[in-house]
Amino acid sequence: MALFSDAYVPVTWNIGFLRASLDETADALHAWRTRIHGSAQKEFLQEGFRPNVHRLEPLTEAVRPRELVVATRNPEWVAIFDNGLRGGDQVTTVSYLARTIHCQGLVTTLIPDRPHAVDGRSRFGAVQFQLFGPIRTHFLNYVRTISVVREVNGWRFDANGTIQEFEDIESYRKRKIVDRFTPEMLEEYSEALDLYPYRDDFYTGPSVLISNPADPGSHAAAAIIEAQRVFL
Repeated sequence: MALFSDAYVPVTWNIGFLRASLDETADALHAWRTRIHGSAQKEFLQEGFRPNVHRLEPLTEAVRPRELVVATRNPEWVAIFDNGLRGGDQVTTVSYLARTIHCQGLVTTLIPDRPHAVDGRSRFGAVQFQLFGPIRTHFLNYVRTISVVREVNGWRFDANGTIQEFEDIESYRKRKIVDRFTPEMLEEYSEALDLYPYRDDFYTGPSVLISNPADPGSHAAAAIIEAQRVFL
């Protein structure tokens, strides 16, 4: 299970979603970036994710000068990607915009595990479902988080917040931690919200590119294919 056969990772490792219109999301994101950086640009693009993904380049560390908001096949939801070199930071963006627009938000994370690569390009895997709402909850505006993540000392499972009716809570008791929340379960939970994060035809567009003047300075910057040489 991999979006566009992983052709655009690390951009697609983390995907943000908001239950709002393209215009509403783009306007709110543009206004937020303008307040933070003093200025921002908003460019309307006719097509969806794949024809526009390279507009996010170069991918950068430390700052996020470019973000792509994409209309999906479900008119109730839009997707958000950014130009983070290590997979982006959708949690901060989706959490903030869910409160600002007063809507539901979701961040999905799917990073294949590669902890002991002989070529030195190791990475820790992760499967995460992070659901947000418009009002304050037990922690910020998180509604529900479920994750299986490899850390230095091994795999870790976490589940916090309000259990959703579509969850398979019996799986959370399995002996092997990696079986408690799988990529297939991430896909099923997303589909329960009428989202299809790992279907290539879901990101139909149109899109809006939000750019801000944040300067990566001496931090790393790379094209997608260059980032893949490091992380894949």
